[in-house]
Order: sequence, then C-alpha cells, then structure tokens
Amino acid sequence: MEKIDLSVVIPCFNSEKNIEQVVKNIDSVFSNKNINYEIIAVNDFSNDNTIEILRKLANIYKNIIVINLAKNCGQHAALMAGFRYTKGDYIATCEDDGQTQIEVLPEMLEMLKSGYDIAAPKYTQRKGRKGAIFRKVGTWMAIKMEEIMIEIPKDIALPIYFVAKRYIIEEILKYDQPYPYITGLLLRTTHNIGNLDAIQKERLAGNSGYTLKKLMNLWLNGFTSFSILPLRIATGIGIGSCITGIAMVIILCFRKIIWDGIVPGYTSIIAVLLLISGINFLILGIVGEYIGRIFMSINHTPQYVVKEIICSEEDPK
Repeated sequence: MEKIDLSVVIPCFNSEKNIEQVVKNIDSVFSNKNINYEIIAVNDFSNDNTIEILRKLANIYKNIIVINLAKNCGQHAALMAGFRYTKGDYIATCEDDGQTQIEVLPEMLEMLKSGYDIAAPKYTQRKGRKGAIFRKVGTWMAIKMEEIMIEIPKDIALPIYFVAKRYIIEEILKYDQPYPYITGLLLRTTHNIGNLDAIQKERLAGNSGYTLKKLMNLWLNGFTSFSILPLRIATGIGIGSCITGIAMVIILCFRKIIWDGIVPGYTSIIAVLLLISGINFLILGIVGEYIGRIFMSINHTPQYVVKEIICSEEDPK
C-alpha cells in the first residue's frame, strides 16, 4: 500500500455548488509539492445533488474516497466518520463552502514538523463580511463557551479547520459517544497548539448549513460532554436561592414584630414564587440534559451510520 503523507477530511452538506472547486483548490496547492495526499469527503445526508458530484470527483481524482452517511449527523460527527478512514501521517480538515484558506496548509504542516501537535489558523475577519446576526452572536457565544466551559488556553484559536498529527486523531477516535465536539476532544488530548494568521474567505455559493437550532445543539455538546461547570452553576444558583429565601424570612419576621399592621402583598408573593419556580426548573433542565445524554450513551446511540463507501472504479480498495 502506498504511503500517505496527508489526509484531508471534508464534511459535505448541500455543497453541490462548492465542493468541486474546493477539491480543485486542494489539488492546485499540492500539485507541485512532494506530498502524497488523499481526500476523504463525507456526505452528511445532503438533500441536493452533492453525492452525485462526489461520485464524479471520485472517478476523476484517484485519491478521493467518499463516505456516504445514512442520515444527517452534523459536522462534528461527519468529521469523526472521515477520521476513521484516513491513512495519512497528518490529518487536516477543510470546510466544504470554500471559506477555508487551504493555501496556508503547507505552512501548518511545517509547524507540526517543528514540534506542535496541532496547527490551526487564527482568522482575521475581513471588513464588510456578511452574515446573519444570529450567526455572529452564535460565533461569539461559541468562543466564550470554549473559554469558560472547556478552558481553552488564552491566545489560542482552534477553529474547525486544523491539521493534527496522527496520534492525536487516533486518541480522539477512542471517543465513541453520540455527541462529539471536536474542539473539546482536541483540547482534552493536547494543548501543544500552534497558530498562524489566515483569512476566512467568502463562501463560494449558498448559505451556511448551521441554523439556530443546530448551533444550540452544538453548544450543548460542548457544555455537557466536556464540562461539569453547568452543574456547579446550578448548585451555586440553588445555594444562592436558599440564602436569599432565608434572608427574606428573617426580614419579614422582623418587620412583623416591629410593625404588626403589615399586610402580606400579593405581588411580592407571586414574584418570589415565580423566581423560585423558574430557578427550580432551570436546575432540573440542566440536570435532565445530562441524564438524557447519559441515557443516549448507554443505549449506544451511534455517532453516524455509513451507508456506502465510494472510491475510484480503478482503485483496488
């Protein structure tokens, strides 16, 4: 079997207008390099013509393998699926929309050879960049979540586009639970991460596949799979509520003793009841989310289901 230096994993969802150009960009970057590479394209149950485009590309380029999933599992699960079929000494990721500045990948490889375990770009946002408000807010929230919940090292950026040494990928593949979060998996494996400045390009065509619901699910994966901080926050809220309740009882008793004519107010009672009830439901919701995910995990809910593997008709694999 021919030795593979680099594997590039591309999760694809509704990317019929973009994926062919993305593959061409990768080929143009490495066509003059002494690097033997492969592309693992994962079709995440696209509802457009993506799979047919990938079939065509698999016959044009002999180093492309297509993993066709049986249902939509999300970008992070699709990456995990692609990782399992890689053979390269180094494994890189690439987005399917053309926003990845693949031209810096050779420099990122050099960073790994100099001693880093992972190399990733630190994006400088372009002026006038368009995007939905909720996407911008969502990105900001994701960054804050990583800083607080996962404790990502300061001054380190770890976007979904990165390149890692093989042993890092083999380590994160040991995670077989149904809610993968790539950033958390990488950070629990190593903090030896190098960054270089890069530009996130404009999308070639179409819109992001991330809806507000998908972003919320992604945040929950980060919250509940790699941190118990939400449970500790819930405990703190419960303790704070108890202390507040005791303090209010003491104050009301003193007021009753000092001013016997006090009449209990309907508004204040309802306000307190609503506050306490809201806190209780919030804590129950957080605990319930953890219990639900434990239930799904012990039932061995799969991260993804592979429907078929497509490669060149001339490829003996």
